[in-house]
Amino acid sequence: MQTPSQAVSLELYPSTDTDDARSGGITQVESVQKIVRFDLKEEGNHVLAVNISYTETMTTQSLDTHGVVQASGGRVRTFRKLYQFIAQPCLNVRTKATELPPHEVDNRTLGPYGKTKLYRFALEAQLENVGDGIITLGMQTITLNPRPPFKSRSLNWDFDPSEAQKGNSPTLSPRDVLQIAFLVEQEHGQQDGLENLQKDMNREGRTTLGQLSLEWRGALGDRGFLTTGNLMTKKR
Repeated sequence: MQTPSQAVSLELYPSTDTDDARSGGITQVESVQKIVRFDLKEEGNHVLAVNISYTETMTTQSLDTHGVVQASGGRVRTFRKLYQFIAQPCLNVRTKATELPPHEVDNRTLGPYGKTKLYRFALEAQLENVGDGIITLGMQTITLNPRPPFKSRSLNWDFDPSEAQKGNSPTLSPRDVLQIAFLVEQEHGQQDGLENLQKDMNREGRTTLGQLSLEWRGALGDRGFLTTGNLMTKKR
């Protein structure tokens, strides 16, 4: 597979258990099917080059009384097929992070009435189907992977467990837009990443919340996935 940035060798997988167990050649009117798998991660022109080499067995009629057909040799043949296609994005993602009033918790290290403020943010994302086909988002395939010391909670269709059990996954037709949201909160008592958070907020007035991961299925069941870069808050 030739992508815009590199050439990758792909492994062939059998389409059925019969193909996997097959050994030797194939006779007339028989066929062999193989599957290649490749995750598209780049936009632009792609070329799948398939090289096939085989030996064409030549047979002769035996001169004995039994008339047995025997192999007398073969010719090696090779041919190449090229399949060219353009990879385009299926989903466009736009995000916005809004700082919420902090949550105050007791902190006895600051005195008997000491309080510590924990940061809270609302992360909104707008998903637009920019492809040509219908896509279906899974019930639990849109996740926010928070960066410590943050934790996240989905405010989407899986927010209500009773609704999530119904399995009503959202479907987007071409040019449809879906709004999703997450509540991102600083986890109380979490020391991992706390120092970096304080430095980022004091120095730059903003910090990194995490990465958004999405998965979907196309009309024919083909799977797509997307992971954003690090999502930043607005500067204060």
